[in-house]
Amino acid sequence: MKKIIYLFLLFIFTILSCEHDSLYVSVDENDVIVEDDCDPDKIYYVNDVLPIINSNCAISGCHGGGSTQDGVDLSSYSGILQEITIGNAFDSDLYEAITDDDPEDIMPPSPSNPLTLEQITIIRDWINQGATNEECGDCDLTNVTYSLSVWPIIQNNCTGCHSGANPQGDLSLTNYNQIAQIASNGYLSGVINHEAGFIAMPFNGQQLTQCNIDIIEDWISQGYPNN
Repeated sequence: MKKIIYLFLLFIFTILSCEHDSLYVSVDENDVIVEDDCDPDKIYYVNDVLPIINSNCAISGCHGGGSTQDGVDLSSYSGILQEITIGNAFDSDLYEAITDDDPEDIMPPSPSNPLTLEQITIIRDWINQGATNEECGDCDLTNVTYSLSVWPIIQNNCTGCHSGANPQGDLSLTNYNQIAQIASNGYLSGVINHEAGFIAMPFNGQQLTQCNIDIIEDWISQGYPNN
């Protein structure tokens, strides 16, 4: 009889453990899982999703910087989780907002530019993959180029503010010439490294990861080529 009870309890514990593993998502902002052996097919919250949210959504006057338009706060991982259905992007308020067919309802709202198809796909795939709080810690500096290395960083971290009809600070960063100009005068390096005398960028957001900073600095040291 004791053996039967033991087996029954073991069975229940196993089921609960499996359910816990499949549904668990940490909401501790400091509890980021860092992977050094990164999966190229995986979307990482810190590297891929967070920059898009910080640049386009979690800004003052919208859903961050002390602002909670429509009660939505996207300035934290836990806040973002409130707007998604883990594992199902198409049932997530966040995904619906960035893909809305109505120009008056789509986020980010005008005059900001809507997210690109690539950015939307990143958010969609992250939600469908489980919306985990993870970071890719690997940093490859062997073949840094503007188009494949630097531009994606600028696009996801900066163009939410520095694009459109009224870019912040009257500074638009939507093409190579604009970015090369601030690379040549030291401004780009100063703002991303949060140096004294420069306005720290991203504005009111998390500093770029050290890997992203190293990539931009490597490109600048090459003479900021358009490659």
